Amino acid sequence: MRLPLWLRRRLPGYRPPPERWAHMELPYTGDDVVVVDCETSEFDKKKGQLLSLAAVVVSGRSIELSSALDLTVRSDAITHPDAVRVHYLRQEDRIYGVASADAIQQFLDFVGNRPICGFYIEYDRAILNRYTRELYGFELPNRFIEVSEIYVRQKRRYIPEVNLDLTFEGLARDLNVPVIDRHTALGDVVSTALMFIKLQRHSAS
Repeated sequence: MRLPLWLRRRLPGYRPPPERWAHMELPYTGDDVVVVDCETSEFDKKKGQLLSLAAVVVSGRSIELSSALDLTVRSDAITHPDAVRVHYLRQEDRIYGVASADAIQQFLDFVGNRPICGFYIEYDRAILNRYTRELYGFELPNRFIEVSEIYVRQKRRYIPEVNLDLTFEGLARDLNVPVIDRHTALGDVVSTALMFIKLQRHSAS
């Protein structure tokens, strides 16, 4: 849920975005959604360092791949072995990436005030907010959408007690969506975008 601006401004610790991104607080009136995924050095939202970041716009039933954001972040962070086994981003793979500050700046310019969507989006939200706080002193004011929550609401509308496989692969399988380059940021955003489109189609039917 996105809090009204007047209420956000009354919250303790509230800080507005700098002028460059002041428009992010304005209500969004379009139909686009930005699907986001982050890969990090470890699976801890308080410590994980950003290693890659991807975002793609979903406009209606179209995925705007030609304008997708797909960034590898230059980082000397020591990567937890479990994380490497998932996303395969070793330290030597990140030598020619962009600086984390540049990645966040490009992301903020890309997303604007559009809603942000993802799978396990609270993790990505926490990582991105940590960086925006450190760099610019504010947190993302955008509305956030969790794909698995839409899925659960639709499934339990008809069978309240149904057991659901809420893994990424489980949703993809049930929605008949291809899993594309799993655990690469761009692959995950494309698969998640396809899930979102399928779920929106079901809700409209």
